[in-house]
Amino acid sequence: MQILLLVASSYLLGAISPAYIICRALSGIDLRATDSGNLGARNTGRTLGTPVGVTVLVLDMAKGLLPVLFARAAGAPFSLQIACGAAAVIGHNWPIYYGFKGGRGAATMAGAITAFLPLEVGAALLLTLVLLRTTGSLYLSGAVAVLFTVLLAYGMGERGADLWGPFVIVVPLVLRHIPDAIAHLRERKTHLP
Repeated sequence: MQILLLVASSYLLGAISPAYIICRALSGIDLRATDSGNLGARNTGRTLGTPVGVTVLVLDMAKGLLPVLFARAAGAPFSLQIACGAAAVIGHNWPIYYGFKGGRGAATMAGAITAFLPLEVGAALLLTLVLLRTTGSLYLSGAVAVLFTVLLAYGMGERGADLWGPFVIVVPLVLRHIPDAIAHLRERKTHLP
């Protein structure tokens, strides 16, 4: 019963969208009808400006971090803590409150992994900012940051489940990006000579 309660509450917390709530409160805009349609920090920033986008980013990270910390405080085993982090990301990506149309989950994922690898994620976030500034590609920056986090954690002595366990939380993020990647490939194919 504890397992179901922790995982379900993690999903329900992850499904709350600061992006939707803040955009509605500040401007009356339904973020799902703007730009990318995603309920995340990036779309919020493009719609209402960087300060609001950063606020959503921090809140989305907290949605990933808090369920893991709560599960840990409740004495949950490592695997259940991982499941709670993944459930929060699933909630963000496919929220029950918003017709299962949410964000892409990067910030929520980063928050959840921070509970396990705080120094590594902090360094990876700095690297992401640098790469984003130099390359302009969020996808490239994020992919390099995840790889960097793994390598840094390994370099700092993490092994086995302590190293790989937190990266199970990346799976919902990858699944959320598959439709976007397929659509992008189809679009490129139609534009080829």
